[in-house]
Amino acid sequence: MVQGMANRVRNGDLLCLPVGRKYSLSTLQPLHRKYRSHFEIIGLVLEAVKASSATPFSIMKHASINGIQLKKYLKSLTEIGFLEVEIRRSRIFYRASKEGLEFLRQYYVLLEMLLTARV
Repeated sequence: MVQGMANRVRNGDLLCLPVGRKYSLSTLQPLHRKYRSHFEIIGLVLEAVKASSATPFSIMKHASINGIQLKKYLKSLTEIGFLEVEIRRSRIFYRASKEGLEFLRQYYVLLEMLLTARV
């Protein structure tokens, strides 16, 4: 059932794609709330580093969060193993771990289920 829902298309936008394809939170319309949940922000942070490593500033811009929030999320996601840290030329870069990518995939599936239920 989840596989069928993962391939469903609504309004020309893919809501959720199977692993191995490109997907993005920007193509998935959020639940149109004023405030974002922690899961949505975690999804945006992981999305910023899913394809390649990224600097804290680029993650902050992609997730639209401030520096204080960024520090909190980077620390938490690193501690639970969703992000890996690498240092190159005295600069810090973050990239998504296998666990982080799996969380992001499951997040897309759940988000698609929620959006489908609202129809």
